Amino acid sequence: MQVGDLVQMKLAMFWRLKNNYHGQYYTKEPLLVLERSHNAIKLLYSDGRIKSGLIEDYKLINQLR
Repeated sequence: MQVGDLVQMKLAMFWRLKNNYHGQYYTKEPLLVLERSHNAIKLLYSDGRIKSGLIEDYKLINQLR
């Protein structure tokens, strides 16, 4: 995963967020990677929000070439 790639939450995130809500919600929409640092990424949602997450919780759906 690199800056500019499109990613999507893995289904496993649904169960984690459902039982332990911390201001996030599960979404199937594509998210844009804004920044990457080791195992953490910053993501841009379609409504303009920026959230941080772990790379392991997202799958790559489209690479920026």
